[in-house]
Amino acid sequence: MKPNKQHLLTILILLLTSSLLFSTGHGASVLKTTMDEMLTESEFVFEGRVLSVESRQTDSKRIHTFVTFEIQEIIKGEYPEPTITLRFLGGTVGNLTMAVSDIQIPRDGERGVYFVESLDRNQVHPLYGWSQGHFTVTADDTGTDRMMTAKNQPVTGLSLDAESVQQTNGRTTVKALSTGTATGVRVEQNRKNAKGLPLNEFKQALRKRLNEINQ
Repeated sequence: MKPNKQHLLTILILLLTSSLLFSTGHGASVLKTTMDEMLTESEFVFEGRVLSVESRQTDSKRIHTFVTFEIQEIIKGEYPEPTITLRFLGGTVGNLTMAVSDIQIPRDGERGVYFVESLDRNQVHPLYGWSQGHFTVTADDTGTDRMMTAKNQPVTGLSLDAESVQQTNGRTTVKALSTGTATGVRVEQNRKNAKGLPLNEFKQALRKRLNEINQ
């Protein structure tokens, strides 16, 4: 394929994708969510490690990237296999790239905690709230596994920011657009002077909050 035609095809794919995302309320207009909503609405939440990342052209107009995870611990839900593959819109196949705004695809070898919205539906982004449901794990200089956001910011605590939410028919909702971090997740912008929560404390906090919600 000649470069100019390739570039044109990429633009057309992006325009088509932007139209699709706008019509379904996704893309750059992803709404900010809360930790409560992610815990209650996600079908499956797990700690895992990325085993492989593979992009494929799934039809004449779209590329998807398939990420396979080793499931290391289940926090919510059930899954019968030791690995799970999630599909993200976008990727690179040969000389053709399909880029979708605000989609961050997990990296090969990455470890993290992932909030999967649905195990059955094919979606533009399989994680709840996109990057809001995507946390990574990084070992510090003592070997302690600590929590980071998808944007590599230390997660220093979990809480509910009452000023950012409102109650509608008994359910907590958020009106603002996402900045990549859910309400209730405290982060430190200056990574040099902060460490994220230890992984075990993070998982314990999720389970405790999930139990409180279910009571």
